[in-house]
Amino acid sequence: MKITGTRGYIQIEDDDGTVARFDGESCLGGFYAYADFVCWVRYQGEKTDKDRLSLIYRATRYGKENHIRILFFDKNYKVMFETELGLKTEVYRSNDAFIWMAVVVLSLCFSALLIEILDVADPVYSLVVNSAAGLSAILLLFYNFMARRFRIVAEGDVMTVTPGLGRAYSFPVSEIVRVLRETEPDFGWQTTKKITIDTGYRQISLNRGMDGIDDMDAYLIRHIDREKIITKEVKHKYGSV
Repeated sequence: MKITGTRGYIQIEDDDGTVARFDGESCLGGFYAYADFVCWVRYQGEKTDKDRLSLIYRATRYGKENHIRILFFDKNYKVMFETELGLKTEVYRSNDAFIWMAVVVLSLCFSALLIEILDVADPVYSLVVNSAAGLSAILLLFYNFMARRFRIVAEGDVMTVTPGLGRAYSFPVSEIVRVLRETEPDFGWQTTKKITIDTGYRQISLNRGMDGIDDMDAYLIRHIDREKIITKEVKHKYGSV
């Protein structure tokens, strides 16, 4: 199966040579299409609605198996076969934070090592610097471990949270009582800066520094009742654009 796309449609070429186009777009490596709008470009015999659904199912499954985001939306803007195929939406810490922490740790260790090699400080000062560098490195590595462990996975109608410390836990999205979305104008678009998920007994916060926050934002909008979602626009420090 081969899947390509433009800003106006996505095209699916099946293994049997069938080619179909759906209204939609290709964006940031993913493919998003409306399931009801299909144009059979190349095919054999008469195509039915059953063939359309079968192609959507196989294309979605292909995307899941090959780690390609391929989503088809029905007329109610629900993702087709999301529950049947167990499609996952994940949020985790961005690698940028880990790179920054690695730079800090290496800088501290290099400074302490340089002082020791050059022998430009008295033993007490060297001990203080080495102790501070070692403690800072341990704390940063511990934070790095917790940050890397943190992950939220939404699969079907169930969300699983793996915190930095402690055991993972799951809950159905029906338990969510409120979702607070904080957005900010960004070149004509509303960028989601922070999401707070409230289940009544737990609060889970996501921020812009996490990978997958936009996908999770879309997932919550699809699965949570509109009256439970509160969107708050955060102004720029120099005013709204």
